[in-house]
Amino acid sequence: MVKISKDEVGHLSELSRLSLTQEEGEKLSNDIDNILEFVNELQELDVKNEKPFLFEDQVNIIREDQEPNTCESEEFLKSAPDRERQFFKVPRIL
Repeated sequence: MVKISKDEVGHLSELSRLSLTQEEGEKLSNDIDNILEFVNELQELDVKNEKPFLFEDQVNIIREDQEPNTCESEEFLKSAPDRERQFFKVPRIL
């Protein structure tokens, strides 16, 4: 099993410009070790005969699919308080 040392955690924290206390470094080292241990466990699983999980067979049971209402841009611009050519005109913020 791969373990990460406190020195490696310190080096990684320097590369990522993080300042860690000694306690935070030790906790991070333990957390990374736990993650690596879990990944090793996952790699040992035999999944050759497992069917991949796909969303193709999922159906929408909440409502029927509907086409969205589409309007021409001119219709939208009619409701604008101010416009310039084919654009909405809004007050300058900056």
